[in-house]
Amino acid sequence: MKSLSLLLLAAAVTPAFAQTVPAVKSGLNYNRVAVGYSSDDGLKGYNVTGSALLGNSIIISGIYDDVEVKDAAFLSGNLAGFGLAYKFNVGPGDLSLGYTYKTGTVSGIGSVGGDVVAGIASAEQKGFSLNYRQAINSSLEFSLGYGRIETNYVFEEFAIDTYTGDVIADAGLGSATSNIYTIGLRYNITKNLDASLSYAFQDEEAGGDKFGVSVGYNF
Repeated sequence: MKSLSLLLLAAAVTPAFAQTVPAVKSGLNYNRVAVGYSSDDGLKGYNVTGSALLGNSIIISGIYDDVEVKDAAFLSGNLAGFGLAYKFNVGPGDLSLGYTYKTGTVSGIGSVGGDVVAGIASAEQKGFSLNYRQAINSSLEFSLGYGRIETNYVFEEFAIDTYTGDVIADAGLGSATSNIYTIGLRYNITKNLDASLSYAFQDEEAGGDKFGVSVGYNF
């Protein structure tokens, strides 16, 4: 009987106690704009990124890349994309589940080995991502992520032999689904200014391993 009384008392007190103790929040800021540089096995270039927190849980983000092809610098273009994620507190950090989409085109004309070469390629990436972010201290934080991304691409290229005048054309398309694993590190220089590093382990179909660095303003 005594045990039953204690159990009933605990059941009555617990809801009231829970209301007086606020949920622990990570305190991480998601309102940010940044400029950066990134490089993978095929592309390199500069980018502008931004993100914002709507309410307490919805994160929207966007990115714009100005890139060139590493093995053929005359091929250049733009990539753009967006992300939408839902975050919730997990222990001392935040876990977010999201959807990402990115598309773009590179094109150009140049000379390779004395031959005139022209080409155009378009690609689209879309998929779901899972990301965990946590502060180590007041200045340093880290993130770990996983993405399941589908890449679709199409290309056309033409080469003109300057000696014979022969034109060689090639075209193709493809699709692949890849697992992408990411790690990130951010140092908060001030309350508003940060410097960040990121590295993504991804298949060749998704662009190959990718390194990124950025400087951001938090508002």
